[in-house]
Amino acid sequence: MDTLKYQIPNDAKYFSTVRLMLSGILNLLNRNIEEIEDLKMAVTESLNISLSLTDLDHIDIVFEIEEKNIKICVSEIKEEKLEKSEKLFLSKTIIESLVDECYFDGNKFILSKKF
Repeated sequence: MDTLKYQIPNDAKYFSTVRLMLSGILNLLNRNIEEIEDLKMAVTESLNISLSLTDLDHIDIVFEIEEKNIKICVSEIKEEKLEKSEKLFLSKTIIESLVDECYFDGNKFILSKKF
C-alpha cells in the first residue's frame, strides 16, 4: 500500500489542488473518467464539510492507495456535528452515492472505492 499525505489551508480556493492530486493518482491506476469525476466530486463534498466544521487553520487529506482500492481520509469531520446540519448531511448523502463506503474514524471521514 502506498500512502500520500497532503495538507491544505482551511480555504476552499485550495480544493482544486486536492482534486488535481486525486486525478493524477487515479490516472496512474488506469481509472476511467467517470470514476475519476465521481471521486473528485465526493472528495470536494468532504472538503466542504470539513471547511464548515473545523476550527483548525488546515485540512489534512490522506490517500491510501492499493491496486484495487483507494481510501481517502479527510480530517476534522466529527459525526455528531455533521448530523446536526441538514445542509451538510445532504453532502454526506451525495458522497454515499458516489463511493463504495464512507465512515467516521475519530475525527476523520473516510471514503473508500474499490476498482
